[in-house]
Amino acid sequence: MSKHLALSLVIVAGCATGADPKIRNEIGAKLASAQTPIQACYQKSLFTNRKLRGMYVAQLAVNADSGQFGEISLRRDEPADPVLRYCVIQELAKLKLDKPPGKRIELDSVPIKFEWANP
Repeated sequence: MSKHLALSLVIVAGCATGADPKIRNEIGAKLASAQTPIQACYQKSLFTNRKLRGMYVAQLAVNADSGQFGEISLRRDEPADPVLRYCVIQELAKLKLDKPPGKRIELDSVPIKFEWANP
């Protein structure tokens, strides 16, 4: 009987400074929707480096007029893999709220954890 390895990826919405609960929930849902493409980024990176583990802590902002996620930077980069970093940032940059929030919203801490786990 072979053991299957499963990827565990956790994205948790950081503190949305100054956002009402409805907008925070939408931000959380948008971040959760990025989980599958970010998992794909990780899987691709594992083909070149099977030892990639760790986490990112992303910092980003939601544009007041467009609702687009942007100004993305990594406060913590444990995998230290430039290809994975680029891919994850590109996936986060694709996110956009359904309605512009009317004011800039900052997300100071969005943890993204990469690890293998046995199912």
